[in-house]
Amino acid sequence: MDNLLLKYMNERIRTETKKAVGLPGPVITVSRECGCSGRLFAERLTERINSKITNPTPKWKWVNKEILCLASKELKLNPNQVKSLLKTEDRNFLDEIVSSFTVKYYAPDAKIKRAIKEVVRHIAIQGNVVIIGRGSEALTQDIQRSLHVKLYAPLSWKIETICSRNKISAEEAKKVVIETDKRRLKFVEDYLAKEPNKLVYDIDFNCAKFSQDEIIEIILKVAEIKSLL
Repeated sequence: MDNLLLKYMNERIRTETKKAVGLPGPVITVSRECGCSGRLFAERLTERINSKITNPTPKWKWVNKEILCLASKELKLNPNQVKSLLKTEDRNFLDEIVSSFTVKYYAPDAKIKRAIKEVVRHIAIQGNVVIIGRGSEALTQDIQRSLHVKLYAPLSWKIETICSRNKISAEEAKKVVIETDKRRLKFVEDYLAKEPNKLVYDIDFNCAKFSQDEIIEIILKVAEIKSLL
């Protein structure tokens, strides 16, 4: 993953993503509800893909929060400030964050989201990548060589998972789950404002019913059927 990120960190993300030579992709996007593992899942999935393919060129990589870092580099902002801007719905709080920037550069949330969109598109078009969240499923729907996966689970299962993972009470965990899922959904919907019915997942998995390895094996089979591998 490091080589991929260094490559993109050294490139300037243009206002409009140029089309790559040949067909864009392949790309696999993974959208997940709170409690459904993202980073570990993506890491394991890319490992299995690379072990399954003989001498993949280039090797498959996965990206997650690094997309924020790339977008913030374009905007000359701190990644944590970008993350805060994406979470807040309070305009006054947003203004306070902007006014506290160490660099004199005003970047409203719309500009930040646009930068993230350009980064996601750029990485997806280059291909051989698994992208976790960041609205990637909405931003890559038009890429033919793509597979869009959704990981979900019942509320009770997610609460139990967050309780165990974060060592917090069930009441606290429920609040975390509900707020996180709401925020993630809104982030995706922001990219679909003009086409609210555009988003369609190719395959959904109930994490309470399937193990991580079982889900990965099914994804590999579907990816083969769709000629992504």
